Amino acid sequence: MKQLLLLRFSAMGDVALLAPVIQAFTQRYPNVGITLVTRAKFAVFFEQFPNIHVVGADFDGRHSGLKGIVHLFNELRHLTAFDVVIDAHQNLRSAILKSLFRLVGVPSFTIDKGRTEKRALTRKVNKVRRQLPHSVERYGRIFDKAGFPFQPAQPFQFSPFTSAEDELTEFLDRQSITTNTPWLGIAPFAQHRQKMWPFERFSPLLDQLYDGLPITIFLFGGGASDIAQLETLKHRFPQAILVAGQLSLAAELSLISQLTGMLCMDSGNMHLAALSGVPVLSIWGATHPDAGFGPWGQGDASVLQIPTDVLTCRPCSVFGNKPCWRGDLACLTTISVEAVAVRVQQMLTAGVKG
Repeated sequence: MKQLLLLRFSAMGDVALLAPVIQAFTQRYPNVGITLVTRAKFAVFFEQFPNIHVVGADFDGRHSGLKGIVHLFNELRHLTAFDVVIDAHQNLRSAILKSLFRLVGVPSFTIDKGRTEKRALTRKVNKVRRQLPHSVERYGRIFDKAGFPFQPAQPFQFSPFTSAEDELTEFLDRQSITTNTPWLGIAPFAQHRQKMWPFERFSPLLDQLYDGLPITIFLFGGGASDIAQLETLKHRFPQAILVAGQLSLAAELSLISQLTGMLCMDSGNMHLAALSGVPVLSIWGATHPDAGFGPWGQGDASVLQIPTDVLTCRPCSVFGNKPCWRGDLACLTTISVEAVAVRVQQMLTAGVKG
């Protein structure tokens, strides 16, 4: 059996987007094994696939620094004899690992992130506006270059996370959930402020949503800062269910798969919901789906944004990590509560199965 070494260390959404690629690969090449090097907590995304072995990289511990990467290289060499290295990350760590494997005769292939065309899309003047390949498609092209052509799975849906069923059942049993209501997930956060709709607007939004139709709302987030803000929202709306910090990643994914829809930003939760087969309404600010990071397998109805002919500065960033040129984040602040409420209600109405 041929063996491939696949490198994609972070971030969560980027790693999750490998799932439709790996699914299609394992179906097309059932006799080829993949060892995926990523953060250990992301292994849950791939537990459904045959012939996939996940190695948890500990870049904060034993794999930190150059010495740690050499240690990781030696660990990988002892696992099996790899036929090729596929670099789906393209950073300094992956470059060092590829160099070490080339020294022992293992060829490598690297993702084309399209940095030049992304710079043209996001520059301040003379933007070149066009839809760029999605990250999933870029992942697939690396395998193609390595001699393993296939078409990434679209649509895609995670298989049930059976290991988390008891945990999720116990969590839901503790909540007060009205039967036969749409389940809406709300994930208000992203890595950068330039991708987040103002948090203070979620309170009037929930007012409208609760007044508009019977609904169960779940609040998703990440770290301590997210949880603290969500707790203020739950204090105002005690019927909302706080998910952030309450569940394992597997149980959270299992819950996401049961939602009627997810309201989110351009964020990891957007990708997790889309990959769970859940309708998404994603709010976009400084970034744009044309850069190739939109909800996989979903169309225009999954995106809410100010048109680029209204705000010609959009997009100003690939990842949302650059200061607003205007200084007012108009791409986000001009999206009204009413506009979001209408689109959410449309998504939920379409998602409810009669």
